[in-house]
Amino acid sequence: MSADQTSQLLSNWKNSLHQHGYRVTRPRLQVMEIVAATRIPLTPQDVYHKSLNLESPPGIASVYRTLEMLDVLGLIQQIHQPGGCHGIWPAVDGHKHLLMCRNCGQMQVIEGNEEITEYIRRIEEDTGYEVDEHWLQLFGICSECSK
Repeated sequence: MSADQTSQLLSNWKNSLHQHGYRVTRPRLQVMEIVAATRIPLTPQDVYHKSLNLESPPGIASVYRTLEMLDVLGLIQQIHQPGGCHGIWPAVDGHKHLLMCRNCGQMQVIEGNEEITEYIRRIEEDTGYEVDEHWLQLFGICSECSK
C-alpha cells in the first residue's frame, strides 16, 4: 500500500470513528497507523511489538480494545493464516479475495469473479441456503520468494 493509500485509509478510519461517537486518541491512532501501513497480516501481539518502537507506546490492553473497535466498525478483518493463526488486515470493499505468500506473509487483494458468484448460486439452489457472505483466500509463494 502506498503512502497516499495509507493516508487515505487512516483518514477514512478517523472519520468512521467520529461518526460512531469514538474519539481518536493517541493510542488508537498509533494502532491504526500500524495496521494501515502493513503489507502482511498482524496478530494483536505483532501490533503491540511494533508499537514498542514508538514514543509513549500504547499498552497491550489498548491494542486489543482498538482492534476490537475497528473490527466492530468493519474497518479490519481477520485473515486465516497458514498454521491456524489469525491476523488482522484492513477490510476490503466489494467482491474481492486475498492471495497470501506462505513464505513472507505478503498479502495481495484480487478481484472477485463471476464464476465464483455463479458457483455460490448453484450451492444455494442445491442446499436451500441463502449465502450472505463468502471468503476466499489463496495461499502460495510470491514471485519475490520464488527467486
